[in-house]
Amino acid sequence: MTHTVRTTMRPDQEIEVDDAEYLDLQRQGLLVQETAEEEVPPATAAPAAPEAPPQPAMVAPKKPSSAASKEN
Repeated sequence: MTHTVRTTMRPDQEIEVDDAEYLDLQRQGLLVQETAEEEVPPATAAPAAPEAPPQPAMVAPKKPSSAASKEN
């Protein structure tokens, strides 16, 4: 018996493998696992929340220059 599978090495390409190859690929974790959620996204899913605008980083006030105090 042959199986049509996709591997993690080439997920865009379907290949046909026999039972022994299929079991070896499965044991090694090299088969792409397809779930119903990936194939058909739910139509009632809530839209993603908009990303918050970036906040400016707080800047520490500059310390007085020590060069000014050395001039006196």
